[in-house]
Amino acid sequence: MSVKIGQAFIQAFIDANFGLEIAHQNENYTPTEDIEYFELINIPNDETPLSIKHTNETDGIFQVNLYWPSGTGAIDAKLKVEEVTEAFKIGTEVCYSGQCATVTKTSVDSGTNKDGWYKTIITIGYYANITR
Repeated sequence: MSVKIGQAFIQAFIDANFGLEIAHQNENYTPTEDIEYFELINIPNDETPLSIKHTNETDGIFQVNLYWPSGTGAIDAKLKVEEVTEAFKIGTEVCYSGQCATVTKTSVDSGTNKDGWYKTIITIGYYANITR
């Protein structure tokens, strides 16, 4: 598994500057009441040989969870989701330290209300070749 793939998506997400705070995996984060934020999670799949000598292939999901205050309507949250999906369209390539991954699909759930937040999950599927 290439940690660089997760770093590539995180850096591309930060560089896109969506204007909200970001909660990163395994870092302390306490959301501010009524302030929207993103949570980023990379979910890699296993690696399999693409060639006998030099290259493996992998795929996975870069998951973006958008938390929006409950009771404030869904339009602004949906517009923010659209910003993210526009930045990570199918075919978009993200790279970090020589490792690249290509977006192969995107999907968005319908959003749910829980514990004072309207949470929308954006899944960004990717594919990557990894040099051994």
